[in-house]
Amino acid sequence: MPDIHPLNLVGLIPKPDWLPPAVARIIDGADILAGTDRLLDLFPNFSGEKLLLGSPLEAWLEKLKLLMAEGRKLTVLTSGDPNYFGLAKKLLTVFAPDQVNIIPSTTVVQQAFARLKVSWERTEVVSLHGRDSLTDFWSALYRASHYPGSGYLAIYTDPDNNPGVIAKRLLGRGQQNWRMWVFEDLDSPDERVSAWTLFDAKLRKFSPLNLVVLECLKAPAPIFPGMPESVFVHEAGLITKREARAAALGLLELRPYHTFWDLGAGSGSISIEAAALLTHGSIWAVEKSPLRSEQITANRAYFGATQVEVIEDDALAAVLHLPQPDRVFVGGGGPDLGLIIQGARSRLKPEGLIVANVLTVEAFRQATTAMTELGLEMSITQLQASRSEPLGESLFLKPQNQIWLIRGSLSKY
Repeated sequence: MPDIHPLNLVGLIPKPDWLPPAVARIIDGADILAGTDRLLDLFPNFSGEKLLLGSPLEAWLEKLKLLMAEGRKLTVLTSGDPNYFGLAKKLLTVFAPDQVNIIPSTTVVQQAFARLKVSWERTEVVSLHGRDSLTDFWSALYRASHYPGSGYLAIYTDPDNNPGVIAKRLLGRGQQNWRMWVFEDLDSPDERVSAWTLFDAKLRKFSPLNLVVLECLKAPAPIFPGMPESVFVHEAGLITKREARAAALGLLELRPYHTFWDLGAGSGSISIEAAALLTHGSIWAVEKSPLRSEQITANRAYFGATQVEVIEDDALAAVLHLPQPDRVFVGGGGPDLGLIIQGARSRLKPEGLIVANVLTVEAFRQATTAMTELGLEMSITQLQASRSEPLGESLFLKPQNQIWLIRGSLSKY
């Protein structure tokens, strides 16, 4: 039975002459040195075997596991801190913690902010490397622009999510008030640090080895529940009133990582205010009217509510292909209201809930019937609000339309 040696996972910066002696001895003492060709090339005099990082990653890791079982001394090279958007998390799905030694180095984010001479202690960091979903990116962008003391977002990129693509996405979401810093080939003879407007960056090509840092130049408008209707772009008063918004957001019990559907979103007022609560989540605002979809887009840009995805579609069709929701708000639906609630219920995550905002007796009947038949735990809130208006030298209370907020949940409140 061969002796089993722990695998050494070593984080590097691209300057082997900066290696601490203890780390250099670990690398020299390995039977097999594994990693990308860029990192392996930093050790041309290594006397053992070199194993190039392969695809798929899972098969490559299984190969390492077999080599360990043969008693081979393995050292895997990676960049920066392997526990920081690095290889360690994936590697530890194959190896037990006591089979791995992790030796970190400084991260490229640390190096970038050292060049900027700016503190990064409250900086938002996100990786787009190999990522298909942009939820983390858009929510991190929201936090960077809205949270005090932040203002920067560092982004690990890849060929599909390069600086030009990132700039185009930001401009497509109305986010023009950002400066883009691009750090190319750090700690190499070809190192380049440059700052760009998004309009210029979208036209440029950069080295594949880069990190992007976005700097917020102007904070967007603040967001809070129950904002005045006047701050939103909307059509002739057709907007969920602030009292109803505040009540609905309370009934929805939104949590930071939730996925939220706003069906029949209108001007997007519910979606925009939900962004302040869904700081790590995603919001899907579905509106079939092209004019109102444009209003949601304008409101999203003004408030920097970047987690909001605008879907111009019929709600009944949209529920079939949206990501599975934790929470659903139904603000419209007409004669299809019952079917929309049924479709939303079929996609709802465990412990999810639906809140329907209804004005008419017929809509009330459809919503309550649908939720009863679907076995949802139902509660009804009747909302009759009045606002003060001048009357002579005094005030009177002018009543608004009565509404019902009908909530159906998969678990008892």
